[in-house]
Amino acid sequence: MASTSEKGHAKNIANANLLNTHIIELGDVYNPNNPKLLLANLQTIYTDSFSQQATVNNLVAPYSVAVDNREIIFAPISKKITKLRKVYKATEGITNIQLEDFMTIARKLKGIRKVNHSQTTDATEEKKQYSTSQMSYDQRTNNMDMLISLLQNTPNYNPNETEYKVTTLQAERLRMLQATQQVANTFIPLNNARAIRNNTVYLSENNLVDTFNKAKDYLFAILDSNSAQYKAISKIRFKKI
Repeated sequence: MASTSEKGHAKNIANANLLNTHIIELGDVYNPNNPKLLLANLQTIYTDSFSQQATVNNLVAPYSVAVDNREIIFAPISKKITKLRKVYKATEGITNIQLEDFMTIARKLKGIRKVNHSQTTDATEEKKQYSTSQMSYDQRTNNMDMLISLLQNTPNYNPNETEYKVTTLQAERLRMLQATQQVANTFIPLNNARAIRNNTVYLSENNLVDTFNKAKDYLFAILDSNSAQYKAISKIRFKKI
């Protein structure tokens, strides 16, 4: 699930490399007394950030595929439940109470709102969004299990149509479980990688954004404000996302 925020992280990291290039061109002119602003330290921060962003990038695709696959598997459920209700209602001996039991479960299966998957760089909010999403799919899968149990315990429920048979519904529930588990399996390493990247770029004492902004301040102090290099460096931005 590539997002604007992911592009923003990459831009900060790319700008770090660009500023380092300008500093290299200055040679001995760049001589800060703050050891954190030395070129060697700036290059280490950039290298670490670049590597960590690459790890995030490699983990985004599997997570996106898992989320999309889960959507594909869950999407037909509401429509199928509507048809299944008609099959259930047509079963010999079904009472109004049994039909209401069916509808109570069906409403839960169909009524859970779609969770917003928009991304955030805040680790706590990211986990909150994921947990809410995961719970909604877990609930729907559990409700499917309850519906299957109701059908299994309904005398005379044995439709001729394969798509409405209990064995078919059990297989579909298994796919729902597997799809949700795959989302969990791919989210956890991605979330961990983002946390490591965010710590290097934004949160640590020696984080990229704050350190490179201080390096810019030092550069502005030693460069002529009318010089081409000063003007070029002034356009390089480092922002907390």
